[in-house]
Amino acid sequence: MKGALKISVLLFLACCVFGSCAKKFKQVSISSVEVESVVPTSLHSASAILAVGINNPAPSFKLKDVEATVKRNGEVFGTVNADPLAIDGKTERIYHVPLQAQLADGIGVIQLISAYRNFKPEDFTVDVKARANVVGGVGKNIEYKDVPLSKLMKK
Repeated sequence: MKGALKISVLLFLACCVFGSCAKKFKQVSISSVEVESVVPTSLHSASAILAVGINNPAPSFKLKDVEATVKRNGEVFGTVNADPLAIDGKTERIYHVPLQAQLADGIGVIQLISAYRNFKPEDFTVDVKARANVVGGVGKNIEYKDVPLSKLMKK
């Protein structure tokens, strides 16, 4: 009986701790986004480094399987993948995130130059998928659809 009581108390405490941590994870926010460098690797792809300011009041976690689809006026313009990234707990700092970008089929250099010359952030949206894992492997899939690029650029 004492064993069952101890287990019940431990489970209750674990629920309280994880419940308060879950609230903190919802408070994680992006404070800034800036392109540091872009290096073309072919006519349809490039490597880039993005400086992303992240305010994390929660414990440390790791982002992996980060993938974004960039759309222009609803049409897929390209995809972006990021390397896994460890986010420090209870800090606000800037992370330098290596990215690999690939233009969608049918999008060539001419369309890219046209998009650059007539660039309007409101024409672009981003779909993002990632997996966030805390220590011990417990994690959650994160997914955002149709986030306006103009919203990301204001930060």
